[in-house]
Order: sequence, then C-alpha cells, then structure tokens
Amino acid sequence: MEKEEQLQVLKDLVAFNTVDANERDIADYLSQLFKKHGIENEIVDQFDNRSNLVAHIGSSSKKVLAFAGHEDTVHENNLADWTHDPFIPYVEDGKIYGRGVTDMKSGLAAQVIALIELKEEHVELSGQLRLLATISEELTQGGANFLSKRGDVDDVDAIVIGEPTGQRQNNQNHHSIVYAHKGALIYTVKSVGKAAHSSTPELGIDAIDNLINYRQEEKQYFAKQTSVDDILGKTIYTPDIFEGGKQVNSIPDFAYQKVMVRTIPQLNNDQIIADLQELVDSFNQKDGYNLELEVNFSGYPVKNDADSSLVKATQDASDEILGARLDLKALSMGTDASQFKARNEDADVIILGPGNDTAHQTDEYVDLESFYSFIRLYKQIAINYLK
Repeated sequence: MEKEEQLQVLKDLVAFNTVDANERDIADYLSQLFKKHGIENEIVDQFDNRSNLVAHIGSSSKKVLAFAGHEDTVHENNLADWTHDPFIPYVEDGKIYGRGVTDMKSGLAAQVIALIELKEEHVELSGQLRLLATISEELTQGGANFLSKRGDVDDVDAIVIGEPTGQRQNNQNHHSIVYAHKGALIYTVKSVGKAAHSSTPELGIDAIDNLINYRQEEKQYFAKQTSVDDILGKTIYTPDIFEGGKQVNSIPDFAYQKVMVRTIPQLNNDQIIADLQELVDSFNQKDGYNLELEVNFSGYPVKNDADSSLVKATQDASDEILGARLDLKALSMGTDASQFKARNEDADVIILGPGNDTAHQTDEYVDLESFYSFIRLYKQIAINYLK
C-alpha cells in the first residue's frame, strides 16, 4: 500500500464511534478490506452490533503468531474540550488526532496493513499469522475472553498486542517492549441498611457507617500485604468510588464502594476475592450488617520470558526497522493479554504498538511516522518469528 492508502485505513477506523459499542462497524469494514485482498476472515458476533474479527494468512501446521488489537475506545469526555471533532480524524504537522487513534486504532490498523502487505508481497511464512480484533477491551476484556473460550488462541505460540507503548520525550516517541503487566481486579461492596427519619436515627441502620467500618478493615487487609514481585512490584489498592445516602433528613439505607486493585501473582485475583468474601461474611455475622461483594472484572497478571524467541524476533526487527534495539519493560496497565494467557499459559506475549501517552486524553494523537514505521516493524516481526 502507498502511504495515502495506509493513512486512509487509519482514518476510516477512527471515524467509527466505538465508545464501548458499535464494533460491528469496524468488523464489517475490516472483513471487506481483507476480502478485497484475498485474506480469509470471520466476523465473530458477540452482542447486538458488537463483533470480533479473526483473520489469517499462511498455514497453522507449524508455528502460529497472532497480532491482537481492540476495536473499542474510551469515552471522548467533554466534546467542547477537543480542538476538533474526535470522530472526524484530523491531520496536522505530521500528527493525526482523534478518539482512539493512540489507544489503539493506529496499532490495529498497522497490524491489519501488515497482514495485507505480507500477503500482497507473497512473503513465505513458515506458519500462520493470525489477527484477533476484539470488542470491549476498555471495560471488560470481554471480546478477548470470548475468543479465548472459543479456542482461537489454543494453538497460538506467540501474541503481539498492539497497545501503545510510546512515551513522549523531547518531542519524540520512545518505545519499549512490554513483556509483563499487573492484573486488574474491580469489585463493588454494597451495604444495605434501614431508612429512618433523621430525628429518630435509633430506628434506622446507617448503611454508610457500616460500609465505613468494613472499609477500614479492608484497608488494613491490603496494608498487611507485603509480597513484591521481582518484575511487577507490589499490589496497588485504590478504592476510587464511595457513595451513599439520598437526602439530608433520612438515615441512609444504601451505600456502596467501588475498588480497583492492580494485582501480582503472589497475591492473585482469586485469593483476594476469597479473602474479601471472608471479611464480608465476618461482618454479616454482626447485628445490623448486610454487606455484599460483587466482582465486576478480573484480569490476571501477565509475565513472559524476557529471553523468548518472540522477544528476540522483535528486538532484531526493531534493530533493522527502527534503528534501535528496544528495551524490555513491565507496566501496571492491563490488556487483553490477561484473557489470552489465562486460556493458553504457554503462549509468549508482548505488548508493542504505535502511539504515546495521550491515550484517554483530549486531543489524543499519533505521530504519522510512528504509525508508518510500525507497519514495517510488524511485518518484520512476523518474518523473523515465522522463518
């Protein structure tokens, strides 16, 4: 493809409003694009107007390398804060702006174009290169979970997830290969009390007080956790939402808190859930307490071999394409890798994609040169790994 056509693919993806919805539009678009270039693909419907897509070139009789990216984006927030409409891609001074262009439609577009160009150039691959385009990564990693349960990663040897890995330094992007990241656990603790008039509080049960008492014990539980992973560091506990009460003259009969925990293997998601449920149960044995633990999302930590053949293939490719051998890095962020590794723990996974730290921000952008470079980089990674 010429650069103009590569850029048009990215523009087309950004123009689809896929804020936790409408991924079917992207799946349809990519399916038609792949069909135009003779690439086998399958639209995998999951919910109404929300579809994943699986495509491939080559044969799975030998090694299988997967490129993976998500179709959804986070919300655009206040439209008035954007310089331009976030769903009308805008190019200026070597950058393209739009919601999701960094996270991660530039990565997805670069992976798609890499497949097409490898097919068009008749590159011989000793194995199969597969594309997994998923829904709902931003909130639930639901598409990756769905494809994993369907068996789409069972035979995969390695996965490159195209999430943005660039950091802006001195007006340039500096990329790293992310080979490990923390897990994520999101849960809600609900407290049910009994309403009463504020002039007779003794007739009610204060749901807020009960939840505060529980919260103090929960905070002590996490404060006592001293395990540290040699790569990922320590568990990160952030109780981010606390709400309760409806009006000032009534004893609150309901309150809840919502918590995010960034997890490590030494204190994994399942252990935390079991420990918190035990804590909730102990409070419910006390008079007047009615607490409930609800798990909203659980994605496991990801750790991979720093000396894997995938890492070597990627570093060799970065030497050739980018002129620098990319370093390895671990992050606290979560990705679809949590779902893929939970299904296939033997698969080597890295996160590497164009884009920068403007993800989720107003006037999110990608340097076009980075985008074009990553198309070449993805192609070379596939060639190196499937040689």
